[in-house]
Amino acid sequence: MASKALCRQRKALLQMTQQVSRDPLLQCLAPRLSRSMATETSLPEFNTPSIGTSMQSPLNTTPFTPRRAAPTPPDVLTTVYKFPSMEPMRFAYYPVNKLYLPLRRDILHRAVVFEGDATRQGTASTKWRSDVHGSGRKMRPQKGTGKARIGDKKSPVLRGGGVAFGPHPRDFSSGLPRKIYDLAWRTALSYRYRRGQLVVLGNEIEIEMGESRWLAQIMEWNHLGQGDGGSLLIARAPSENLSQAFLGLEGHGRLKSEEDVDVKDLLKAGRIMIEKRSLDRLLQRHSSDLNRTVPPLRPPTTSPLSWISRSRLVEMPLRAKITHPAFQAQAASTMSDDYADFKEQPGDDPDDVLFNTLYGVRTIQLNRPKKYNALNGSMIRKIIPRLKEYQKSALASIIIIGGAGPKAFCAGGDVSQLAKDIAENGETGQATSKSYFGLEYKLDHLIATYPKPYIAYLDGITMGGGVGLSVHAPIRIATENTNFAMPETGIGFFPDVGGSFFLPRLEGFLGTYLALTSESLKGVQALYAGVATHYIDSSVLSNLTARLAELVFKDYDNLHTRLRIIDRTIEEFNTGLPHNEPPHLAGNLRLAIDYCFGYDTVEQIVSALEKERDSPNAPSQIKEWAKNTHEKLAEKSPTSLKVTLRQMRLGSRWNTAETFNREYHIAAKFMRHPDFMNGVSARLIHKPATKARWEPDTLEGVSNDDVENFFKIEEGEDSLNLLTQGLDYDRYPFERDLGLPREEHVEEVIKANPRGREDIIKTMVEAKEGKIGVREKVEEVLGRRAGINGEGKVVWKS
Repeated sequence: MASKALCRQRKALLQMTQQVSRDPLLQCLAPRLSRSMATETSLPEFNTPSIGTSMQSPLNTTPFTPRRAAPTPPDVLTTVYKFPSMEPMRFAYYPVNKLYLPLRRDILHRAVVFEGDATRQGTASTKWRSDVHGSGRKMRPQKGTGKARIGDKKSPVLRGGGVAFGPHPRDFSSGLPRKIYDLAWRTALSYRYRRGQLVVLGNEIEIEMGESRWLAQIMEWNHLGQGDGGSLLIARAPSENLSQAFLGLEGHGRLKSEEDVDVKDLLKAGRIMIEKRSLDRLLQRHSSDLNRTVPPLRPPTTSPLSWISRSRLVEMPLRAKITHPAFQAQAASTMSDDYADFKEQPGDDPDDVLFNTLYGVRTIQLNRPKKYNALNGSMIRKIIPRLKEYQKSALASIIIIGGAGPKAFCAGGDVSQLAKDIAENGETGQATSKSYFGLEYKLDHLIATYPKPYIAYLDGITMGGGVGLSVHAPIRIATENTNFAMPETGIGFFPDVGGSFFLPRLEGFLGTYLALTSESLKGVQALYAGVATHYIDSSVLSNLTARLAELVFKDYDNLHTRLRIIDRTIEEFNTGLPHNEPPHLAGNLRLAIDYCFGYDTVEQIVSALEKERDSPNAPSQIKEWAKNTHEKLAEKSPTSLKVTLRQMRLGSRWNTAETFNREYHIAAKFMRHPDFMNGVSARLIHKPATKARWEPDTLEGVSNDDVENFFKIEEGEDSLNLLTQGLDYDRYPFERDLGLPREEHVEEVIKANPRGREDIIKTMVEAKEGKIGVREKVEEVLGRRAGINGEGKVVWKS
């Protein structure tokens, strides 16, 4: 018997060790685990004071003050679902010290070993006298009978009695402090929560039928079945139908009551489904180690301490070690030179960018609403390290960037401060400005080549630096508040932040028109022009963020698959397009734009506008547009106009890496040009704004050599050290799948199979799965670039 039990134990141990290779966490089940006390992950990000400022050295000899109760930690958010439809019902909040603990393999290993030892038992069945139940009363009278004394029923001479000395079942159980075991429980639940594998269900789960086949289909449909590792359903009092259905599920899932679950069960299943009341009871039952007080780490100060920093000095958290002054010198010696520019500098605002976590979503919020969220060096130095951190994290699935306040996403770079530095410090200020643009372009290139879904909410003013934070994202969401523009030629600068790449790749010569005139696109017009990929109402952005946080991707899903899932999810929130805002840059106006701005010199563009303005055959709308556009160009810097037009023509051949390297050198030369100082001072610094004095002030005064000098890279000039390598491209990789169809896509459909107008529109709408705006865009393209032949079929105009 003992040998068979030993064989079963060895077989079970072999299966466990095979699972170790598939899931790192299951290493806690292996007996050879190294008992490292280091944590794997940091605590969630909250708006708390810096740990580095609130943690004191372990060598501090300041006497302790009396103990005080630990502060209440912040909460994490979880969604409560309705079973079996799995519809979200409401949110529930739990403290981080109960459901967001860092992974501790050593604690989990001790708990699993403890549970295994408690169930292990020897095979001997001999009972000692003390193991036999019964009273100590004699079996029969003995005195006066002449018979021998036999004693009570426990006597060894009686059948069923105990033995005096014999083999006793061995007890293999081991000891484990209650607080350690409770910590292991919450660590296991936290691990499942952090990986998105903890599904909280409403109370009193019930199903109408007790059929296993029906329940298996539900589990597979919701990615809870055997194909996803199976699920463990924990209920307080399972109903008869539920119990009957789970009996035949085989690998799809198991059902256990909350009294029968242990730590090992939480670690083995692919998903954990648990009633909310059961989760509450289990967390309450296993919280014995939380009922304690902690000593303060330093004498009380006027500023509150972070709850994270109030740990005991003898056990400094890993996160505290990273930010502790005693470890900073060692960290600095191993830090890459590429990240030296991203260190916090004196004067940086600690709250100009806010970061938050919601399940797999990481949000970045620009937080300078009084400055229209204008981008500065302090903000860039915070965003880049976070993006690199999210890139490496398996828990971060989607990154969303937005702006604080109702007016702006980001109104551009803080060029006013750059101009002031140049005016006050001369060449030193020019070097500072060049360094700022280098940081900004590194961030923009990082976004353009980011390997995870990156979403930009263009809710409000989006200009200059804000364009760099958004236009290179695969998903760009416009709202009714969107106001997109590239106003650089009006301040003696050029459309940078990747404008050399983005603008020439808009349809026709629309990008050249936007770059030279600084024309703005408001609301849904950004969608029609191709600047945005989606359009929704601003009132549902918060709901969209919560919905995106519920998405769970498979580990093998590539970026294309994940973006397609996000694309379909965003469409759930569309409320239709504004009925009174058809495409503005369409029809005859769009033909006039392509005609006038298709020339290769600014003088020719101005001449074409004058011809349209004075033409007796031109529609009044076009004549008015030509007049206004001509006046706009007359207000711009002549140098900026000529450099920008040359930039548009050359940029169409650059890839992303070359784009930002070229713009880095062009920006440095504009810092030395008087038009930048004059334009920023007149338009942005002076109140009210005045007319700028350009040098030279005419197009004829800017020679071709002057323009070409901006694009020359002198020998010995430093190049931009970009943060990502090998991910550059010549065309945006997702422009065909996301956003509205382009003109060339409509042309392909027409030439592949000529047919009627409605059939073409229907084909394009179905290809985009009914995406809003597709019908309006295709109708505009057909009206401008296509005609009808004698057979009633659509033909493309060359």
